[in-house]
Amino acid sequence: MLLLITVLLSVTGFEYMTVDPVAHRVGMGSALVGDGYSAFYNPAGLAYTVGLHYSASYLNYIAGTHFGFLGYERGQTGVAVRYFNGGTMKKTDEFGNEFGTFGVHFIDIGVARGFHYKDVGFGFGIKGVYENIDTLYCLGLGVDVGALYVFEEPEIQVGLTVKNVGIGVKAFIDENEALPYELILGGIKRFPNGWFGVDFVKPALMGIGLKVGGAYAVISNFEVKASYTSLLSSLQTGSSGLDFLAGLTAGCAVHTNRLTINYTYSPYFDLGGGHRVSVHLGG
Repeated sequence: MLLLITVLLSVTGFEYMTVDPVAHRVGMGSALVGDGYSAFYNPAGLAYTVGLHYSASYLNYIAGTHFGFLGYERGQTGVAVRYFNGGTMKKTDEFGNEFGTFGVHFIDIGVARGFHYKDVGFGFGIKGVYENIDTLYCLGLGVDVGALYVFEEPEIQVGLTVKNVGIGVKAFIDENEALPYELILGGIKRFPNGWFGVDFVKPALMGIGLKVGGAYAVISNFEVKASYTSLLSSLQTGSSGLDFLAGLTAGCAVHTNRLTINYTYSPYFDLGGGHRVSVHLGG
C-alpha cells in the first residue's frame, strides 16, 4: 500500500516503458497465454505455460530510435528484457557550441512467476530499470501482478494486469520518478482459425483507452493480424487523408513446427512509423 501511495504521488518518468516492442500479440497483451511472452505482458499467463520458450523482438521506432526484447520462459517461470537505444546526440551549451556527442540507453529486466489457486491463474513479477543519458544514470524498481481465467468450453480467456508499479531508487539529479503504471483488463475469444480480443487500458500518462484486435489463419502456417488502440488517436494531425489509421497496427505471422516469425507495422504519420519483428522458438 505504501508503494502504491508513493507511486501515485510521484512524478511519472521512465516513459520508454510504455512502448511495446513485440510484434506477436499486436499490442493485445493481458489475456493471451502459451506463446512465450507472458512474463512481459501478464505474469499470470505463466500459470498456463507448458515447455520451454525463447523469444526475441526488434522495433525500428521513430526519430532513429530502436527497441529490443529478449524473453525466456520455462514452465511457470519467465524472464523478460527490454532495451532502448536512443542513438547519438550532439552535446551543446546554451550558446550552441558543440562539445562532442552522448548516447541514450535504457534497459529493464524482469523475472516473473505464475501459479494456480483453485481454477484461476495468478502471477507476480519484479523488475529493475536502468537509464543512462551521457554521464548521468538513474535506477528504478517495480512489480507486475496479474490474474487470468480460462473458460475452456467457450474458449474465452480473461486477464487482469497491473504493470510497472514502482519508483526510482536513484535519480538522475534530484527527484526520484515513478514508473509508468498500466492497468489492463482484457479478454479474448478463440476460434478454430484465430482469435479476437478487447482490452481496456488505463496508463499512468493518459486517460482510459480501448484496444481491439485479433488474428486469422489464412492457411495452416500463415496468419494475418491487426489491432487498433484509441490511445494513439492523438497522432492525428490533419496533414494526411489517412489520419483515421492512427492507432492501427497490422501484420502477419509465419509458423513452422516450433518456430514463429511475426512482422507488424504501425503508422505514426508525421513522426514516421514503427516496424516490429518477433521470433519465437518453443512450445
